[in-house]
Amino acid sequence: MKKYHAHGKVVLQTLDSRRNEMDSEARLLLHPSEYPLPFNSEVIEVEDSWVRLRSTEFYPTGGGQPNDTGLLIFEGNEVSVTDVKGRNEVMHLVDGIIPSVGTMVEGIIDSGRRSILARMHTAQHLASALAHEYWGGVTVGNQIGIESTRIDIQFEDRDSFDPEELIERINDEINSNHQVYMNHRTLDELKSDSKVRIDLSRIPNVPSLRVIDIDSIDVCPCAGTHVESTGVIPRIKLDGVKSKGAGKLRITYRFE
Repeated sequence: MKKYHAHGKVVLQTLDSRRNEMDSEARLLLHPSEYPLPFNSEVIEVEDSWVRLRSTEFYPTGGGQPNDTGLLIFEGNEVSVTDVKGRNEVMHLVDGIIPSVGTMVEGIIDSGRRSILARMHTAQHLASALAHEYWGGVTVGNQIGIESTRIDIQFEDRDSFDPEELIERINDEINSNHQVYMNHRTLDELKSDSKVRIDLSRIPNVPSLRVIDIDSIDVCPCAGTHVESTGVIPRIKLDGVKSKGAGKLRITYRFE
């Protein structure tokens, strides 16, 4: 059986009393999130092979990022979590013995998978920000992956865009080892920040948005997992460029 081990790195962002208010709160409050620690929780719902916990730190598929995988340990049993979905009510697909409602479990997230996805996702923020800054490109879609990540970027003049230069600029910012911060801001605060490069018109005006801030490079509302500093991201290389219609290119990259 594959083993999962949480790294002994201190989680810098302290969890507060909101941690147990809703399923999604714990993972939203964690940063940096590349080395998830084990956590304890209670099973509060079971539907076929899907289990809902009172609180969870497994990341569910969403925002272009795949779900975490890992283990649930309870009453001498060790079962795999193979899928995680949902937002406010996060469900975990369990392969093996299903814990009953009321069971206390220990959750262990596959830190190797999470670490790769956190690095890939943070690199995507760099790519989107730099494509906007130097070529006016607007990211209209992305899919974070283990082997490679793709970003769909809309350009007014895509012929002026140089994908190799983009990769070079991303690697320069990786080498500069910028700090990556997490905070919470209102939509009005984001609208007045010149470092926000995404279209905020479709974001609901909720009381607070989780925001990822990479020094002077990028500010972006995002619920995904990210690293503490860009210096831990491996150098990336261009994996492909594909036309996706008028003015739109799909850029794919992977780690060297």
